[in-house]
Amino acid sequence: MDITTYAATTYYVIILNILLAGCLLLLLHIGKASKKTIRITGVISLVYIMLEHWLIGSHILFSETISGLSFFGIILGVATLGVGTFYFTLRTPFFNLSQEHLQMIQGVRIFVSAGFFTEAALGIIPLYFGILDGFMHAISAFSALIAAILYVKNSSLKTTALWIANIIGVLDILIIVTSICFFVWEDIGPHHNMQYVVFFGGVLFLWIHTASILKLLKKN
Repeated sequence: MDITTYAATTYYVIILNILLAGCLLLLLHIGKASKKTIRITGVISLVYIMLEHWLIGSHILFSETISGLSFFGIILGVATLGVGTFYFTLRTPFFNLSQEHLQMIQGVRIFVSAGFFTEAALGIIPLYFGILDGFMHAISAFSALIAAILYVKNSSLKTTALWIANIIGVLDILIIVTSICFFVWEDIGPHHNMQYVVFFGGVLFLWIHTASILKLLKKN
């Protein structure tokens, strides 16, 4: 693996996480969160992204010999903690959002898809893994945008489309995490730049799906 290309994709991943943080703040603004809440969330997000890069990139946070199974457990724990934190601190502005806002943000996953394809083409991740997960993210983004359009148009299919988009999106996250921990663990490991997205973007996308699903259940 060429160090220069790996560094370039690492910067891409960091920029992508910052973009996602910006999307989070935009959703809070649309959901009528207070300016104080938005500022605090912005600061916490940036500090988290920087710490994540430093701790994972410097091989400080995880042991080199950690198993894929143990790492899978850590990811599940962080995801549960992250979604729980979002729910107990930011659920009001998120529940103020319409479904199209929640789904349109999922369209940003097309940039995650591009990252997978790029790293696969450069040999930074296994080719078959990059192609599979690249397409999964692309399908997730596409289905979310279709659901958003149908919702805005008040189509009779809007509820079905929202469920499909959320199910595909959650399955996408689960497939990626499972693939990393059990199928390509020897190639990626705990300190790969792919983990930056797993521990920030993945948790954020999962929370947005959770908010969307809770709104669907509440409506029914």
